[in-house]
Amino acid sequence: MVNFRTTVLALAAAVTVSADYWIDPDTIPLFTRKAWCNDQRSTCPTICRQTSVGQPLINDCDAETLTYGCLCSDDKQPNMTEYTLTLPYHVCTAWGTKCVKDCGSNNLCSAACREEHPCGAQSPTRVNETKTATTSAAEETSTPTDGIADGFGDGTQNSNSRPGSGAGALALGNAYGLAVVATGLFAGLMLL
Repeated sequence: MVNFRTTVLALAAAVTVSADYWIDPDTIPLFTRKAWCNDQRSTCPTICRQTSVGQPLINDCDAETLTYGCLCSDDKQPNMTEYTLTLPYHVCTAWGTKCVKDCGSNNLCSAACREEHPCGAQSPTRVNETKTATTSAAEETSTPTDGIADGFGDGTQNSNSRPGSGAGALALGNAYGLAVVATGLFAGLMLL
């Protein structure tokens, strides 16, 4: 017979992992749960470094019950559901896999399992983001001419127009690539 204390402890453990997703730990192989806990213990200090200095006050994970604790040195507890490679992330993905399996051949149900229940970093809080307080209208509409170009453009303008952009080289390659290949083939045939 299950007693009240055991039931309360089991519910508390489920709430500790994630308020939205719960899986029976016994349905996941122990070696997998241990790997999840290793990820959790590795991720906690990285997340804590965003707001505090030093090692977390609490950084623990129990593979048997799938519960964890992460308390930063500034006494803040990060929302681990906003990150990947955390225990809540792994539990969420396992929940999604079980949901898809329970749907059987119903594709709409399977799609809803993943689309309506995304796991991990959807829009995490950016703690260390630096923002400029004021920006002139001319600065907002100008095309950058200095700095680092990633070569992919920003999606709002023709990326070939960005000085220093690698996209210009790609466009040149597209335009003249066939001519270079044809010339190489012709030269190769002439040598035969």
